[in-house]
Amino acid sequence: MDEINQELKKYIEHNIYPKYEKYYAHGMMHINAVTQNMLMLADFYHLNKDMAYVIACYHDLGLSVDRDNHEKESGKLLASDKELKKYFTTDEIQIMKEAVEDHRGSRKIKPRNFYGECISDSDRDFDVSILAKRQINTTLKCYPNIKTFDEHFERCYKYICGRINKSGVFNLWTNNPTLVKRRDEFQKQYLNKDLTRKIYKEAWDKAKKDGTMEKILNYYEDY
Repeated sequence: MDEINQELKKYIEHNIYPKYEKYYAHGMMHINAVTQNMLMLADFYHLNKDMAYVIACYHDLGLSVDRDNHEKESGKLLASDKELKKYFTTDEIQIMKEAVEDHRGSRKIKPRNFYGECISDSDRDFDVSILAKRQINTTLKCYPNIKTFDEHFERCYKYICGRINKSGVFNLWTNNPTLVKRRDEFQKQYLNKDLTRKIYKEAWDKAKKDGTMEKILNYYEDY
């Protein structure tokens, strides 16, 4: 983070990060993880780290506008932020906008630029415990008519398995060695459905017990 333009970093910390305050699955824990991944890839592939940082920080902002199309809305918010024009050219802003628009992990079509491939890969939760915590609570908000854990889990499991590509692995665009190793370890654990179900059930029970589930339904705005 020391390599990021400090004025840009200060602007984002004071003006963009607060917009994630009422997000749970897409809150700062997630944004920080995606940023770490994105900067790791930027270092590995010798990309512009300021651009990588902005893409990571803006990629979920559109949730406040339209959940289903949040990647498009996030791109609009990035492109319309006049402050960014102090640090980037018009072409660079367009590249960042397209990358944000193409960031979804469930995307089947290759992103339009390499920054888009990097943010899509950076957005993956290759940790079953973290994925369970984020996904089980997201599904509560998205599908309030589903009442039982088993129904929620089956929907979650089917959705994530839908990210397995024709080669039989969870898709990665960059095939970065660090992410490939994480992916392979995650896949081995995740495809043990009984083990994964146990981890999701623990996340469900904890959220129910500590009040997170109630806050998901009545306080947090992302889903």
